[in-house]
Amino acid sequence: MSCNAVSNFGFEAGLSPWTVAPGSVASVLADPIAYSGASLLDITTTVSNPAGTVSQPLTGLDTSKPYNLLLWMRLRDRISSVNSCTVSAHLGDDPEAGAIASDFIWDAANWMLLNGTVTPTAADTTLNLVARCSFSGEVTEAHVLWDEVTFSDC
Repeated sequence: MSCNAVSNFGFEAGLSPWTVAPGSVASVLADPIAYSGASLLDITTTVSNPAGTVSQPLTGLDTSKPYNLLLWMRLRDRISSVNSCTVSAHLGDDPEAGAIASDFIWDAANWMLLNGTVTPTAADTTLNLVARCSFSGEVTEAHVLWDEVTFSDC
């Protein structure tokens, strides 16, 4: 039995049960650069819409145990050094109180691991994946790719 609390962790079954936040642009793509399997999640950010969030409800978490988040991320295309994207994951509605992990990303050459540990404060909550990019110069769009999301207590 898997101890991963995330359903459809590799996005092989499409977007469900993940939901896209209002104003965000995200889709699941069949793509040969997927970290594992055939599909990945693409959160698209632009100058006019620099952030995007996808979420999944998690239920039955053990509030007495730490959970480890592991996920793989990369950019579709390299962006210049004056631009960057921040990727982060948090539980619940408050990005600071529920923070699990965050990192900067600007290169598209390799998949990077984002990981962190958190003890949930509620048995039923939401896992949020966030991409936020800054733009200057000619770059006006970034595609932040995600794959193989695990949130596990074992």
